[in-house]
Amino acid sequence: MIDAHLHFWNPEHLTYDWLQYVPSISGRMGPAELAGAGVDIESAIFIQADCAEALAEVDWINSLNFPILGIVAYAPLEIGDTPHITALKAKPNVVGIRRNAQNEPDGFMTSEGYLAGMIAAAQAGFSLDMCIRARQLPELRQALTHLFGAVPDARVILDHLGKPDIRTHRVDIQSNDWANEINALSDMPNVFCKLSGLPTEADWENWTPEQLRPWLDHALKAFGPSRCLFGGDWPVVDLAGGYSRWQAVVTAALSHLTADEQEQVWSRTARRVYCV
Repeated sequence: MIDAHLHFWNPEHLTYDWLQYVPSISGRMGPAELAGAGVDIESAIFIQADCAEALAEVDWINSLNFPILGIVAYAPLEIGDTPHITALKAKPNVVGIRRNAQNEPDGFMTSEGYLAGMIAAAQAGFSLDMCIRARQLPELRQALTHLFGAVPDARVILDHLGKPDIRTHRVDIQSNDWANEINALSDMPNVFCKLSGLPTEADWENWTPEQLRPWLDHALKAFGPSRCLFGGDWPVVDLAGGYSRWQAVVTAALSHLTADEQEQVWSRTARRVYCV
């Protein structure tokens, strides 16, 4: 199994402003803490954790004794063909870039600078992880139409199924536009969907597997196993039930698939999209 969405952070030496809002997971989170939590991960893709020192974050991850297959690093894509892209190209194990846009204003992803940054990153051979909220899916689709027009073989991964508002809609996925937007994105052959992050989009204390299944089922049907990949989202998932509980939900959602299809979701799609 490849966990395609793992975070580590080290606030003793690096800066993560957002951790002040989640004190229960704000301490150092590295391989020792992962092992202490009872999580057994064979290998993983590290996803940047909104660290203020982005290049130093990459260096720290590369120093760890842990089977990281690839690093998805931060770059300020909104300033266009940023020197960060060139710097990241020289760093070992960097396979992708993520500029978290979930808290940005409308129009951020379709701004001239951001579009230029996406194109430059894709042309450099990096995949692009997109962390956005459900209301931003139409804007993402517009941005990706531009991206694929310039770089047809760009590889894009939608994190956390586009963060649907499960707290409000619970199992009623048809009561908003999320399902239609997922279907539209799935029509773009180089967009992949990460089965991750749903517990923290639900009621952290009270979600049930039955509330998460419809969202997983819809994404699996839209993208198919060959374009879905598992992400644990540790340690953020500890805010809402923990790693093992989330992994069990995904396991149940995949149980009707063939062994080959399940293997795609658990490992082969991640290897293909991140080229590891």
